[in-house]
Amino acid sequence: MKDLFTLDIKNYLPQWNKEKRDSSRGIIIAKGKKVLPFSPDDKISLVFAKYQGYYKFPGGGIHADEDRIDALIREVSEETGLSVIRKSIKEFGKVKRFQKSTHSECTIFEQESFYYFADVEDKIHEQNLDSYEMDAGFELRTVTIKEAVSTNMQYKSKDSFDLLMIARDTSILQLLIGNKPEPSKQFAHFLLNEGASLHPGPWKLHSIEVAESAEKIAKAVVKNGGNLNSDKAYVYGLLHDIGRRFGVTYLAHVIDGYDYLSAMGFENAARICITHSFNLQTIEDYIGKKDVSDNQLEKIQSLLDSYEYDDYDRLIQLLDSTCNADGTKNLEKRMEDVKNRYGYYPHAKYDKNFELKTYFEKLMGKDFYTVLQ
Repeated sequence: MKDLFTLDIKNYLPQWNKEKRDSSRGIIIAKGKKVLPFSPDDKISLVFAKYQGYYKFPGGGIHADEDRIDALIREVSEETGLSVIRKSIKEFGKVKRFQKSTHSECTIFEQESFYYFADVEDKIHEQNLDSYEMDAGFELRTVTIKEAVSTNMQYKSKDSFDLLMIARDTSILQLLIGNKPEPSKQFAHFLLNEGASLHPGPWKLHSIEVAESAEKIAKAVVKNGGNLNSDKAYVYGLLHDIGRRFGVTYLAHVIDGYDYLSAMGFENAARICITHSFNLQTIEDYIGKKDVSDNQLEKIQSLLDSYEYDDYDRLIQLLDSTCNADGTKNLEKRMEDVKNRYGYYPHAKYDKNFELKTYFEKLMGKDFYTVLQ
C-alpha cells in the first residue's frame, strides 16, 4: 500500500521498548462523484466525538487473528452501525506514526494505519462501542469534507495521543480534496513545546513572537482587502525554527526543520523552514556557520531554486528579522544584534528586509510597527 506520510514526533529514545498496534480505517464518500480529488463540498461519513468535538475516520485496531480487511469491516460496523460492502473496498494509502507512549514509561507507540475506500449498505444497525468510545460520544455523521476539516482544525486537547490521531485524519481529509496538509495551531504548538522541551532556548519565545506578529499582519492585510490566511501565517511563524529542536546549530536547523515537517506531509510549513533565512533566495544569503554536508547544502539551494516566493515566505522572512525572544520588535535593532553576534550583515539582505517592510505596509495600508503593537 502507498505510503502517504509519517507522523514521527521523535520525542523518545530509539532504545526504548516498542508498543505496536496497527489499524484499518474506512473512507466512505456518501455524496459525490467518488473520483479523486473530491470537492470540499462532497459529503463523507465519519465518526463524530460529540463530547470532544472532532471527526475521525471509522476504524481501529487490528486484532492479532485478523487481516486488515476483516478489521476494517468489523471496526466500521462497531463504530457507526454501517455494513461495508466487501467487494467495494479499494486501497488509498497508509500512514506511519511514532510517538512517546502516553501510558507506558520509556515506550515508543508505533502504528501503521491503513486507509481504504469503501461503499456501505443503506441499512444502519446499532453501534457496538467500547467504554472509551462511549465516553467520547462516538456517533455517525455525514458532513462535507470542508466542514470536517474546519472542525478538526479548531480541536484542542492536552492529550498528545488524541492530537496525533486528529492531525493524521485531518491530513487525510485534506489530501482527499487535493490540498497539501496543514497542521492546526494546536498541533503546531504541540510540536514547538515538544521540541523546546528537548532543546530549550530563546528560539521558542522567538517563534511565538513571530507567529503572533504574522497573525496580526495577515489580519491587517485581509482587512485592507488582501488575501492572507491568519491561521496559516501563525502556524508558519510558530514552526519556522522547528529544526532547532535537534540542538544548537546554524544552517543545519534550516534543513533539519524541513526534513522533520516534510516527512509528516506538511510541505508548506516545511518550505518556510527553508525560505525564512533567505530573503535573497540564495545560500550565500545565510549569516552564520554552514554546518551541513555538501549534499545538504546542494539540497537547500535546489529547494530555493524551485520556489517562487509568496507572501507567506516574505512575511516570515521579515518577522524573523524583526522579532526578538524578549518581545521587542524592531527590524533595524535586531539586524544590528545579528551583526554584532556574527561580525557582519550583508548589505543586500539588510536592504531587502526594509523593502519587505514597505511591501507589507502597502498591503496593510498601515504602519508596520503600529500593527505589531
